[in-house]
Amino acid sequence: MAEEIVQINREKDQEKKEFDKSWAKLLPELLQLVSAHLFVTDYSTFRAICKSWRLSTPISKPLLPLLDSPHSQSPCLMSVGNYKCSFFHPIYNSTYHMEIPELLGAMIRYSKYGWLLLSRADCSVFFFHPFSKIKIKLPSYHHEYAFETMCFSSPPTSGDCVVIGVTFAGMQVGFIRRGELDWTICQFKRDSCSELSGCTPVLYKGKFYCLYKLGRLAVFDLNEYLGAPNQYSCSWTVFSTGLPEHICDSYELSYLVEDNGKLFAVFEMHDCEPSVYIFSLNLSPRGSRSRMTWSHMKWHEVRNLRNKTLYVSPGGSFLELAAVKGMRNKIYLPKVQDNSNVFYSLKTKNYHSFFSDYSTRISSYGRELNNSSWIIPMLTTAEEEFSW
Repeated sequence: MAEEIVQINREKDQEKKEFDKSWAKLLPELLQLVSAHLFVTDYSTFRAICKSWRLSTPISKPLLPLLDSPHSQSPCLMSVGNYKCSFFHPIYNSTYHMEIPELLGAMIRYSKYGWLLLSRADCSVFFFHPFSKIKIKLPSYHHEYAFETMCFSSPPTSGDCVVIGVTFAGMQVGFIRRGELDWTICQFKRDSCSELSGCTPVLYKGKFYCLYKLGRLAVFDLNEYLGAPNQYSCSWTVFSTGLPEHICDSYELSYLVEDNGKLFAVFEMHDCEPSVYIFSLNLSPRGSRSRMTWSHMKWHEVRNLRNKTLYVSPGGSFLELAAVKGMRNKIYLPKVQDNSNVFYSLKTKNYHSFFSDYSTRISSYGRELNNSSWIIPMLTTAEEEFSW
Protein backbone atom coordinates (compact mmCIF):
# COMPACT_ATOMS: atom_id res chain seq x y z
CA MET A 1 0.00 0.00 0.00
CA ALA A 2 2.79 2.38 0.93
CA GLU A 3 4.57 1.61 -2.34
CA GLU A 4 1.39 2.41 -4.29
CA ILE A 5 1.07 5.78 -2.53
CA VAL A 6 4.70 6.61 -3.32
CA GLN A 7 4.13 5.67 -6.94
CA ILE A 8 1.01 7.83 -7.16
CA ASN A 9 2.92 10.81 -5.71
CA ARG A 10 5.71 10.28 -8.22
CA GLU A 11 3.23 10.27 -11.05
CA LYS A 12 1.63 13.47 -9.75
CA ASP A 13 5.03 15.14 -9.49
CA GLN A 14 5.83 14.07 -13.02
CA GLU A 15 2.51 15.40 -14.29
CA LYS A 16 3.17 18.72 -12.52
CA LYS A 17 6.62 18.97 -14.08
CA GLU A 18 5.17 18.24 -17.51
CA PHE A 19 2.45 20.84 -16.90
CA ASP A 20 4.97 23.49 -15.85
CA LYS A 21 7.16 22.54 -18.78
CA SER A 22 4.25 23.00 -21.18
CA TRP A 23 3.73 26.59 -19.96
CA ALA A 24 7.41 27.30 -20.46
CA LYS A 25 7.18 25.99 -24.03
CA LEU A 26 4.36 28.24 -25.20
CA LEU A 27 5.00 29.73 -28.61
CA PRO A 28 6.81 33.13 -28.47
CA GLU A 29 4.13 34.56 -30.79
CA LEU A 30 1.43 33.67 -28.26
CA LEU A 31 3.42 35.10 -25.35
CA GLN A 32 3.99 38.36 -27.24
CA LEU A 33 0.28 38.60 -28.00
CA VAL A 34 -0.60 38.26 -24.31
CA SER A 35 2.16 40.57 -23.02
CA ALA A 36 1.16 43.36 -25.41
CA HIS A 37 -2.00 43.94 -23.35
CA LEU A 38 -0.41 43.96 -19.91
CA PHE A 39 0.15 47.12 -17.97
CA VAL A 40 3.54 48.02 -16.56
CA THR A 41 3.41 46.19 -13.20
CA ASP A 42 1.86 43.03 -14.66
CA TYR A 43 4.32 43.16 -17.54
CA SER A 44 7.26 43.03 -15.10
CA THR A 45 5.70 40.04 -13.32
CA PHE A 46 5.11 38.34 -16.67
CA ARG A 47 8.80 38.62 -17.58
CA ALA A 48 9.84 37.19 -14.20
CA ILE A 49 7.92 33.89 -14.62
CA CYS A 50 10.66 32.00 -16.46
CA LYS A 51 13.49 32.39 -18.93
CA SER A 52 11.43 31.60 -22.03
CA TRP A 53 8.78 34.17 -21.09
CA ARG A 54 11.45 36.79 -20.42
CA LEU A 55 13.18 36.14 -23.75
CA SER A 56 9.89 36.45 -25.63
CA THR A 57 9.25 40.00 -24.43
CA PRO A 58 11.50 43.02 -24.92
CA ILE A 59 12.67 45.20 -22.03
CA SER A 60 11.57 48.38 -23.81
CA LYS A 61 8.15 47.43 -25.06
CA PRO A 62 5.79 49.78 -26.91
CA LEU A 63 3.48 51.93 -24.80
CA LEU A 64 0.40 50.02 -25.94
CA PRO A 65 -0.89 49.40 -22.41
CA LEU A 66 -1.32 53.14 -21.91
CA LEU A 67 -3.51 53.19 -25.02
CA ASP A 68 -5.46 50.02 -24.23
CA SER A 69 -6.03 50.58 -20.52
CA PRO A 70 -9.51 51.46 -19.18
CA HIS A 71 -8.24 54.95 -18.35
CA SER A 72 -6.27 55.51 -21.55
CA GLN A 73 -7.48 59.10 -21.89
CA SER A 74 -6.15 59.98 -18.45
CA PRO A 75 -2.93 62.04 -18.72
CA CYS A 76 0.35 60.54 -17.57
CA LEU A 77 3.45 62.47 -16.56
CA MET A 78 6.36 62.01 -18.97
CA SER A 79 9.90 62.99 -18.06
CA VAL A 80 12.94 63.03 -20.36
CA GLY A 81 16.22 62.32 -18.58
CA ASN A 82 19.82 61.93 -19.66
CA TYR A 83 19.49 58.26 -20.55
CA LYS A 84 15.84 57.23 -20.33
CA CYS A 85 12.31 58.53 -20.45
CA SER A 86 9.95 57.86 -17.56
CA PHE A 87 6.17 57.62 -17.50
CA PHE A 88 4.26 58.09 -14.23
CA HIS A 89 0.59 57.11 -14.28
CA PRO A 90 -1.48 58.55 -11.38
CA ILE A 91 -4.18 55.87 -11.46
CA TYR A 92 -2.09 52.72 -11.69
CA ASN A 93 0.75 53.88 -9.43
CA SER A 94 3.15 52.51 -12.02
CA THR A 95 6.39 53.93 -13.31
CA TYR A 96 7.66 52.82 -16.68
CA HIS A 97 11.19 53.61 -17.85
CA MET A 98 11.92 53.41 -21.54
CA GLU A 99 14.81 54.25 -23.83
CA ILE A 100 13.76 56.65 -26.59
CA PRO A 101 17.03 57.70 -28.29
CA GLU A 102 15.26 60.35 -30.39
CA LEU A 103 14.50 62.39 -27.25
CA LEU A 104 17.82 62.25 -25.43
CA GLY A 105 19.28 65.74 -25.07
CA ALA A 106 16.01 67.39 -26.16
CA MET A 107 13.91 69.80 -24.13
CA ILE A 108 10.13 69.35 -23.94
CA ARG A 109 8.51 72.62 -24.97
CA TYR A 110 4.83 71.73 -25.27
CA SER A 111 2.44 68.80 -25.24
CA LYS A 112 -1.02 68.48 -26.73
CA TYR A 113 -3.09 66.04 -28.80
CA GLY A 114 -0.70 63.22 -27.83
CA TRP A 115 2.25 65.02 -29.48
CA LEU A 116 5.37 66.54 -27.96
CA LEU A 117 7.09 69.64 -29.30
CA LEU A 118 10.81 69.57 -28.50
CA SER A 119 13.93 71.58 -29.26
CA ARG A 120 17.68 71.18 -28.89
CA ALA A 121 20.54 73.54 -28.10
CA ASP A 122 21.32 73.85 -31.83
CA CYS A 123 17.87 75.50 -32.31
CA SER A 124 16.45 72.46 -34.10
CA VAL A 125 12.75 71.83 -33.48
CA PHE A 126 10.68 68.68 -33.97
CA PHE A 127 7.42 66.98 -33.10
CA PHE A 128 7.47 63.51 -31.59
CA HIS A 129 4.65 61.07 -30.91
CA PRO A 130 5.94 58.75 -28.15
CA PHE A 131 3.14 56.21 -28.63
CA SER A 132 3.94 55.57 -32.30
CA LYS A 133 7.59 56.78 -32.39
CA ILE A 134 6.85 59.16 -35.29
CA LYS A 135 9.14 62.17 -35.58
CA ILE A 136 8.39 65.29 -37.64
CA LYS A 137 11.23 67.74 -38.22
CA LEU A 138 10.61 71.47 -38.47
CA PRO A 139 12.96 74.09 -39.93
CA SER A 140 15.48 75.34 -37.37
CA TYR A 141 15.28 78.92 -36.18
CA HIS A 142 18.21 81.34 -36.02
CA HIS A 143 20.50 81.16 -32.98
CA GLU A 144 19.93 84.86 -32.38
CA TYR A 145 16.43 84.07 -31.16
CA ALA A 146 16.59 81.74 -28.19
CA PHE A 147 12.95 80.90 -27.52
CA GLU A 148 12.16 80.59 -23.83
CA THR A 149 8.71 79.07 -24.29
CA MET A 150 6.84 77.51 -27.22
CA CYS A 151 3.43 76.08 -28.09
CA PHE A 152 1.37 74.96 -31.10
CA SER A 153 -2.25 75.43 -32.15
CA SER A 154 -3.34 72.02 -33.47
CA PRO A 155 -1.90 68.58 -34.29
CA PRO A 156 1.10 68.79 -36.65
CA THR A 157 -0.85 66.71 -39.17
CA SER A 158 -3.46 69.47 -39.37
CA GLY A 159 -3.23 71.92 -42.25
CA ASP A 160 -3.72 74.92 -39.95
CA CYS A 161 -1.03 73.97 -37.42
CA VAL A 162 0.99 76.96 -36.20
CA VAL A 163 4.06 76.74 -33.95
CA ILE A 164 4.98 79.80 -31.89
CA GLY A 165 8.03 80.63 -29.79
CA VAL A 166 8.71 83.65 -27.60
CA THR A 167 12.04 84.91 -26.26
CA PHE A 168 12.69 85.45 -22.57
CA ALA A 169 11.87 89.17 -22.37
CA GLY A 170 9.13 88.97 -25.01
CA MET A 171 11.12 91.13 -27.43
CA GLN A 172 10.69 88.63 -30.27
CA VAL A 173 7.97 86.18 -31.21
CA GLY A 174 8.63 83.63 -33.92
CA PHE A 175 6.02 81.54 -35.69
CA ILE A 176 5.92 79.02 -38.51
CA ARG A 177 2.91 77.49 -40.24
CA ARG A 178 2.72 74.02 -41.71
CA GLY A 179 4.35 73.92 -45.14
CA GLU A 180 6.56 76.98 -44.54
CA LEU A 181 10.34 76.66 -44.80
CA ASP A 182 11.35 79.58 -42.57
CA TRP A 183 10.30 81.15 -39.30
CA THR A 184 8.69 84.59 -39.27
CA ILE A 185 10.16 86.77 -36.51
CA CYS A 186 8.10 89.61 -35.04
CA GLN A 187 10.12 92.35 -33.37
CA PHE A 188 8.27 94.04 -30.51
CA LYS A 189 8.48 97.52 -29.12
CA ARG A 190 10.78 97.62 -26.13
CA ASP A 191 8.36 99.62 -24.01
CA SER A 192 5.69 96.96 -24.46
CA CYS A 193 7.86 94.14 -23.16
CA SER A 194 8.47 92.82 -19.72
CA GLU A 195 9.94 89.73 -18.18
CA LEU A 196 7.98 86.53 -18.78
CA SER A 197 7.00 84.30 -15.89
CA GLY A 198 8.46 81.24 -17.62
CA CYS A 199 5.20 79.29 -17.82
CA THR A 200 4.00 77.76 -21.08
CA PRO A 201 1.97 80.21 -23.22
CA VAL A 202 -1.46 79.51 -24.70
CA LEU A 203 -2.58 79.96 -28.32
CA TYR A 204 -6.35 80.30 -28.65
CA LYS A 205 -8.28 81.44 -31.73
CA GLY A 206 -5.32 83.28 -33.17
CA LYS A 207 -4.43 85.08 -29.97
CA PHE A 208 -1.23 84.33 -28.09
CA TYR A 209 -1.44 84.62 -24.30
CA CYS A 210 1.59 84.90 -22.02
CA LEU A 211 1.78 85.35 -18.28
CA TYR A 212 4.22 88.03 -17.16
CA LYS A 213 5.77 88.37 -13.76
CA LEU A 214 3.73 90.24 -11.16
CA GLY A 215 0.69 88.38 -12.50
CA ARG A 216 0.09 90.49 -15.59
CA LEU A 217 -1.35 88.93 -18.77
CA ALA A 218 0.04 89.82 -22.20
CA VAL A 219 -1.77 89.17 -25.49
CA PHE A 220 -0.51 89.23 -29.08
CA ASP A 221 -3.09 89.02 -31.87
CA LEU A 222 -1.49 86.82 -34.53
CA ASN A 223 -4.48 87.16 -36.87
CA GLU A 224 -4.18 90.93 -36.87
CA TYR A 225 -0.49 90.71 -37.69
CA LEU A 226 -1.07 88.24 -40.54
CA GLY A 227 -3.75 90.53 -41.95
CA ALA A 228 -1.34 93.45 -42.38
CA PRO A 229 2.22 92.37 -41.52
CA ASN A 230 3.85 95.47 -43.03
CA GLN A 231 1.62 97.99 -41.29
CA TYR A 232 0.95 96.21 -38.03
CA SER A 233 3.08 97.43 -35.17
CA CYS A 234 4.09 94.52 -32.99
CA SER A 235 3.22 95.14 -29.36
CA TRP A 236 1.79 93.25 -26.44
CA THR A 237 -1.58 94.18 -25.06
CA VAL A 238 -0.79 94.01 -21.36
CA PHE A 239 -3.36 94.47 -18.67
CA SER A 240 -3.21 94.32 -14.92
CA THR A 241 -4.97 91.23 -13.66
CA GLY A 242 -6.18 92.60 -10.38
CA LEU A 243 -4.73 89.63 -8.54
CA PRO A 244 -4.17 89.94 -4.79
CA GLU A 245 -0.82 91.56 -4.08
CA HIS A 246 0.48 88.71 -1.92
CA ILE A 247 0.07 86.32 -4.86
CA CYS A 248 1.93 88.54 -7.32
CA ASP A 249 4.79 88.96 -4.87
CA SER A 250 5.09 85.41 -3.54
CA TYR A 251 4.23 82.85 -6.18
CA GLU A 252 6.99 80.42 -7.07
CA LEU A 253 5.57 78.66 -10.12
CA SER A 254 2.77 79.53 -12.52
CA TYR A 255 0.86 77.74 -15.26
CA LEU A 256 -1.64 78.74 -17.95
CA VAL A 257 -4.38 76.37 -19.13
CA GLU A 258 -7.09 76.92 -21.76
CA ASP A 259 -10.32 74.96 -21.54
CA ASN A 260 -13.51 75.62 -23.53
CA GLY A 261 -12.84 79.32 -24.01
CA LYS A 262 -11.64 79.94 -20.48
CA LEU A 263 -8.10 80.73 -19.43
CA PHE A 264 -6.99 79.33 -16.08
CA ALA A 265 -3.97 80.70 -14.23
CA VAL A 266 -2.49 78.45 -11.53
CA PHE A 267 -0.07 79.85 -8.96
CA GLU A 268 1.96 77.71 -6.58
CA MET A 269 3.10 79.78 -3.61
CA HIS A 270 6.32 79.69 -1.64
CA ASP A 271 5.92 79.10 2.10
CA CYS A 272 2.33 80.33 2.11
CA GLU A 273 -1.03 78.89 3.08
CA PRO A 274 -2.91 77.96 1.05
CA SER A 275 -0.15 76.83 -1.31
CA VAL A 276 -2.08 76.91 -4.59
CA TYR A 277 -4.46 79.46 -6.11
CA ILE A 278 -6.49 79.16 -9.31
CA PHE A 279 -8.07 82.02 -11.27
CA SER A 280 -10.16 81.93 -14.44
CA LEU A 281 -10.72 84.43 -17.23
CA ASN A 282 -13.45 84.15 -19.88
CA LEU A 283 -11.83 84.59 -23.31
CA SER A 284 -15.14 84.50 -25.18
CA PRO A 285 -17.63 86.76 -23.39
CA ARG A 286 -21.24 86.00 -24.25
CA GLY A 287 -23.36 88.61 -25.92
CA SER A 288 -20.39 90.51 -27.33
CA ARG A 289 -19.09 90.15 -30.86
CA SER A 290 -16.88 93.18 -30.65
CA ARG A 291 -13.21 93.16 -29.86
CA MET A 292 -12.43 92.31 -26.24
CA THR A 293 -12.10 95.29 -23.94
CA TRP A 294 -9.38 94.27 -21.54
CA SER A 295 -10.36 96.83 -18.97
CA HIS A 296 -13.56 94.85 -18.41
CA MET A 297 -11.84 91.47 -18.19
CA LYS A 298 -11.30 90.22 -14.65
CA TRP A 299 -9.81 87.14 -13.06
CA HIS A 300 -12.16 85.16 -10.85
CA GLU A 301 -10.83 82.89 -8.15
CA VAL A 302 -11.67 79.20 -8.57
CA ARG A 303 -12.15 77.41 -5.26
CA ASN A 304 -13.64 74.15 -6.52
CA LEU A 305 -12.98 72.15 -9.70
CA ARG A 306 -16.00 69.93 -8.93
CA ASN A 307 -15.77 66.79 -11.08
CA LYS A 308 -12.62 67.85 -12.93
CA THR A 309 -8.90 67.31 -12.46
CA LEU A 310 -6.21 69.83 -13.32
CA TYR A 311 -2.83 68.61 -14.55
CA VAL A 312 -0.04 71.21 -14.66
CA SER A 313 3.56 70.99 -15.84
CA PRO A 314 6.18 73.12 -17.64
CA GLY A 315 5.45 71.43 -20.97
CA GLY A 316 1.72 70.86 -20.97
CA SER A 317 -1.31 71.44 -18.76
CA PHE A 318 -4.84 70.06 -19.04
CA LEU A 319 -8.20 70.41 -17.35
CA GLU A 320 -10.02 67.09 -17.71
CA LEU A 321 -13.01 65.26 -16.31
CA ALA A 322 -11.76 63.16 -13.41
CA ALA A 323 -10.89 59.64 -14.58
CA VAL A 324 -11.96 58.22 -11.21
CA LYS A 325 -14.00 59.76 -8.40
CA GLY A 326 -11.03 60.08 -6.05
CA MET A 327 -9.24 62.43 -8.49
CA ARG A 328 -11.95 65.11 -8.47
CA ASN A 329 -11.13 68.66 -7.34
CA LYS A 330 -7.38 68.00 -7.35
CA ILE A 331 -4.35 69.48 -9.08
CA TYR A 332 -1.69 67.05 -10.25
CA LEU A 333 1.76 68.61 -10.30
CA PRO A 334 5.01 67.69 -12.10
CA LYS A 335 6.21 66.01 -8.90
CA VAL A 336 6.58 62.44 -7.67
CA GLN A 337 7.05 60.93 -4.22
CA ASP A 338 8.31 57.33 -4.07
CA ASN A 339 7.43 56.98 -7.77
CA SER A 340 3.84 58.12 -7.14
CA ASN A 341 2.34 61.32 -8.50
CA VAL A 342 1.90 64.22 -6.10
CA PHE A 343 -1.34 66.20 -6.12
CA TYR A 344 -2.77 69.18 -4.29
CA SER A 345 -6.29 68.91 -2.91
CA LEU A 346 -8.39 72.06 -3.04
CA LYS A 347 -10.56 70.56 -0.30
CA THR A 348 -7.87 69.77 2.29
CA LYS A 349 -5.41 72.49 1.12
CA ASN A 350 -2.67 69.84 1.42
CA TYR A 351 -0.30 67.94 -0.85
CA HIS A 352 -0.98 64.19 -1.00
CA SER A 353 -0.28 60.97 -2.85
CA PHE A 354 -2.97 58.34 -3.40
CA PHE A 355 -0.67 55.54 -2.35
CA SER A 356 0.68 57.10 0.83
CA ASP A 357 -0.84 58.41 4.07
CA TYR A 358 1.61 61.28 4.19
CA SER A 359 0.30 64.80 3.56
CA THR A 360 1.70 68.27 4.04
CA ARG A 361 1.01 71.93 3.35
CA ILE A 362 4.62 72.53 2.28
CA SER A 363 5.07 73.22 -1.42
CA SER A 364 8.41 71.40 -1.53
CA TYR A 365 6.69 68.04 -1.00
CA GLY A 366 7.84 65.54 -3.64
CA ARG A 367 10.59 65.53 -6.23
CA GLU A 368 10.26 68.10 -8.99
CA LEU A 369 10.68 66.71 -12.52
CA ASN A 370 12.36 69.34 -14.65
CA ASN A 371 12.14 68.23 -18.27
CA SER A 372 8.61 66.91 -17.99
CA SER A 373 5.09 67.26 -19.30
CA TRP A 374 1.66 65.76 -18.86
CA ILE A 375 0.62 63.99 -22.03
CA ILE A 376 -2.62 62.25 -23.03
CA PRO A 377 -2.00 58.82 -24.59
CA MET A 378 -3.68 58.60 -27.98
CA LEU A 379 -3.11 57.20 -31.45
CA THR A 380 -2.20 59.21 -34.52
CA THR A 381 -2.99 58.86 -38.21
CA ALA A 382 0.44 60.19 -39.19
CA GLU A 383 2.83 57.87 -41.01
CA GLU A 384 6.60 57.65 -40.64
CA GLU A 385 7.27 59.50 -43.90
CA PHE A 386 5.01 62.40 -42.91
CA SER A 387 6.79 65.75 -43.37
CA TRP A 388 6.02 69.25 -42.17
